[in-house]
Amino acid sequence: MKKFLIGVYNPTIILTYIGVFCAVLGIGVLFSAQATGVFDCLNVVMVLLMASGVCDMFDGAVARCFDRTEKEKQFGIQLDSLADTVSFVIFPAVILLSVAEFNFLSAIIACFYVFAGIMRLGWFNVTTEENKGFYKGLPVTFSSIVVPLVYLVMKLIDIAYLQVAYPVLFACVGLLFILNFKLKKPGMKFLLVMLALAVVSIPVLLII
Repeated sequence: MKKFLIGVYNPTIILTYIGVFCAVLGIGVLFSAQATGVFDCLNVVMVLLMASGVCDMFDGAVARCFDRTEKEKQFGIQLDSLADTVSFVIFPAVILLSVAEFNFLSAIIACFYVFAGIMRLGWFNVTTEENKGFYKGLPVTFSSIVVPLVYLVMKLIDIAYLQVAYPVLFACVGLLFILNFKLKKPGMKFLLVMLALAVVSIPVLLII
């Protein structure tokens, strides 16, 4: 029987879709805040970025709980990279351009960050079988940790410094995406620590 829609619509990829939803919602919040002031909405934006990161950290574990056909497995792999591009490459770049004063330097850094992010994702896709057990370069998901945490620290100090700190941060993170170094793939303990960090940070971001 011919399917009415292409793609996979079952619980195996539900977290991936939720993560993308959070990212697109965050971009929409940033766009809508241009008239009233970006800094007024950054707490919510950071919560949405962290939520995307949590979804990405556990989407694979959730998918493995279900029986999947080979096509569904391959679809999940491709969908994950495409979702990562939206959530951890485009979304953070929009945050950078919204926070930093828009000029030639900030535009170049944002472009470099996006270039490095998609380069890292593409390289991961073609080398994942030969690099089992470790990553080459920093996974783009880590932007969902470092970007909100730096914001939280700067918020507690002086939000004005964020306009200087973020361009430097994004340039460094983008470089780490494509540097040729090995990073052991995190186990469940690390993921639970990151989940706990998000559980603690999200209420703080919503309160301060």
